[in-house]
Amino acid sequence: MKMKPSRLTTLMSIALALGGCSGPGYFEPQQPGGNTSVVYLYRPKASNPGMQPLRHSYPDIQIDGFSVGQLKFNTHFPITLQPGKHEIRVTGLTENSKWEPRDIKQNFTVGAGEVRYLKLNVQYNLSEMNLGQPAPSYLVNLVPMRSEDAIYEIRNTTRAE
Repeated sequence: MKMKPSRLTTLMSIALALGGCSGPGYFEPQQPGGNTSVVYLYRPKASNPGMQPLRHSYPDIQIDGFSVGQLKFNTHFPITLQPGKHEIRVTGLTENSKWEPRDIKQNFTVGAGEVRYLKLNVQYNLSEMNLGQPAPSYLVNLVPMRSEDAIYEIRNTTRAE
């Protein structure tokens, strides 16, 4: 069966558009202006097989006691900060969160003009999970990442709104 050129062109356009959606996206980190720093927070897909842990759960992210947003599954967002020492808290204890794991609190320091990356790594704890276990077990960590690694993970996430 021979297809008409217009129909063939339409089908090829749809196939190319769908194929383009599945590849990695482009990511260019924003550069800090003046005497500021930028910290990227991101939560990529888990590397474990099968379903994604805590896919529909998300914590509230607080910097120095103030909420800067929720970090949903497979998203990222930048935070502009003044240079110096800061405290980050990943919490489920606010109205804006939907998160069961315990809080994570860490201190970090950023310099003027610096871009830093913090990854919320959420994985199933496969070593503690058995068939018939009533609830899953998770490993949840906030990990400082090298820019060379972070940019490749962030490009596969969506910027949080």
